[in-house]
Amino acid sequence: MSGVLGDVLGWFGVHVFGDPWVLLFLLLVPLVAWLLRRRRYTSVDGGSDRLFAGLPVSLRARLRFVPGLLLGLAVSLLVIALARPQQGRVETRTTTEGIDIQLVVDTSSSMTQSTLEDGPSNLEVVKEVVASFVKSRPDDRLGLTSFAAYPRTESPLTLDHQALLERLREVQCVRAQGPEDGTSIGVALGHAAVKLRDSKAKSKVVVLLTDGEENGQEITPAEAAALCAELGVKVYTIAAGRPMSVDLFGRAFEVPYDTTMLEQVAATTGGRCFRAKDKDALAQVYEQIDRLERTEIEDVGFTEYVDLYPKLLGPALVLLLLELLLSRGPWLEFSR
Repeated sequence: MSGVLGDVLGWFGVHVFGDPWVLLFLLLVPLVAWLLRRRRYTSVDGGSDRLFAGLPVSLRARLRFVPGLLLGLAVSLLVIALARPQQGRVETRTTTEGIDIQLVVDTSSSMTQSTLEDGPSNLEVVKEVVASFVKSRPDDRLGLTSFAAYPRTESPLTLDHQALLERLREVQCVRAQGPEDGTSIGVALGHAAVKLRDSKAKSKVVVLLTDGEENGQEITPAEAAALCAELGVKVYTIAAGRPMSVDLFGRAFEVPYDTTMLEQVAATTGGRCFRAKDKDALAQVYEQIDRLERTEIEDVGFTEYVDLYPKLLGPALVLLLLELLLSRGPWLEFSR
């Protein structure tokens, strides 16, 4: 459909035609309308229009073509109605299987350092980046675990991300040299695996971030990784920040970060290990994990058609009625 006809039919909401071949009869409409008008308004005495040449022509006489125009439009609408105009209503159903993700964040006293960005502590930087990650996963269940010497469930797996974000903002580091201070990666990872044990999600993931090395005793990271692999849990590990030490003169310096254990954990579960020395690198790590852990979204579309011919029949009948009214009465005297 295009041009004026397309605009008119578009106004009626016409998208397709059930019997489009009927539209060929529109080519005959001008001829039929002309023949009907010629037969109806042939002059009574057969006189020529030359007899009236030079005489003033009234407005009604100038508009005597209107009934014929109305007739043509009415017949056109009837033809279009016979072509079964239809409106298609397209509906799309989106189906996706979400991912269950347990976020595990180190809250040992070393996370109070500012090695990821000048000013805020490493934990504050991590919380900001993790919050962005949470906001990018609206269809997934997310849980949050903090850990130092012991793990703590900050939020169970949930789709209520606002509640999780509120809890994330409240997470704090443990007191330095206190009874809870330490870095028990194995225990934290095992705790996260248990949280995902009963999950029915298509994919189960742990994203574990730490700035230190294992110093716990109860469960080794290797044992926890084996448990994750058994439960079908994939683990992404992130070694964040720059471990610092102080020399004899009180000067701080960066020490090597041994990520061997984190790499082995990730490899055992089919995940990956990342190294992030600053905030930008950390943000890129979470963005990469976000891209890696995406399920396919299936869009199922279908179209339901509704017949629109009643919308055309009404205007057509109105036009025919007007044509009949105008063809009988004052219009006749100006056609003679």
